[in-house]
Amino acid sequence: MENSKVSIIILTWNGIGHVANCLESVFKSNYFNYEVIVVDNGSKDGTPEMISQRFPQVRLILNKKNLGFTGGNNQGVKEATGNIFFLLNDDTKIHPDLIKTLVEGLESSSEIGIVGPKIYFMDKPNKIWFAGGKIDWIKSNSYHLGKNLMDKELSSDSKKEVDFITGCALMIKREVVDKVGLFDNKLFAFYEDADLCQKVKKVGYKVLYLPFGGVWHIKSATASRVFLDDLKSQIEGAGLIKKIIIVFKMVVRYLFSAVRQKGRHYRNRFIFFMRHAPGRYKITFLIRFILIVTPMFLWSIIYEAPEGLIKIAWQHRQK
Repeated sequence: MENSKVSIIILTWNGIGHVANCLESVFKSNYFNYEVIVVDNGSKDGTPEMISQRFPQVRLILNKKNLGFTGGNNQGVKEATGNIFFLLNDDTKIHPDLIKTLVEGLESSSEIGIVGPKIYFMDKPNKIWFAGGKIDWIKSNSYHLGKNLMDKELSSDSKKEVDFITGCALMIKREVVDKVGLFDNKLFAFYEDADLCQKVKKVGYKVLYLPFGGVWHIKSATASRVFLDDLKSQIEGAGLIKKIIIVFKMVVRYLFSAVRQKGRHYRNRFIFFMRHAPGRYKITFLIRFILIVTPMFLWSIIYEAPEGLIKIAWQHRQK
């Protein structure tokens, strides 16, 4: 098994607050035949400099702009030399036995193309974030099995085929990527992992969940720093005029980011279900998308975005 070289690909974007913890956990791994590639998607917070200084053994790929989850990971795979690729979020930490366990599962059968582990919340390390991915073709939705449950509350937690493995921690054979490609760059983010898993299934490989709880994940760490973190540091001690300008920048950036992310999710959901839903469900999907999903999307833009602005104003009213 140790003859299989694993290319660990970690995508980061302004991840200086947690990517070091991820890398430290990776380098404590009990599997030794691996390389680590970090793809930096145009960070402005000193992340590349920190990685170069603290982790010189990492292959660091620097992008001038954010290529998204799809573009960044695809770039890492193209530079990788392993015959197995392990895609790992920068806001995670892993168990020392994780990579070994995943490789064993992946290589246990030539029919298996993708494997993924159980993932817990970082701040609630015994609460499950992911225990396999399920797609409800009738309701045109996807969700994480076991989410918000404890291990003892899972009715069945065993090795099994699932509809998708989250891109947060996804291991795939090189031979599979050679056949189907990796992520669709048009998707940028959202549904890209489910799309890949469906493509892998369609060429005859299995997508397998392994009940090894070897990953802890900071929920939405990337989303939380998309539009505020650098500005928050500027508001401390600022005068009234400067404070107003900074809060205005927060508002503009929040609106732009919120609308863009919701728009991508809305668009990618349509692409995914039109691309992969069984024929008998496509008509019902279109009806639901027009009558239910679209009004919900518009409501999120009209109501939820302004609600977020109110929260920003309230949080910074006395700072």
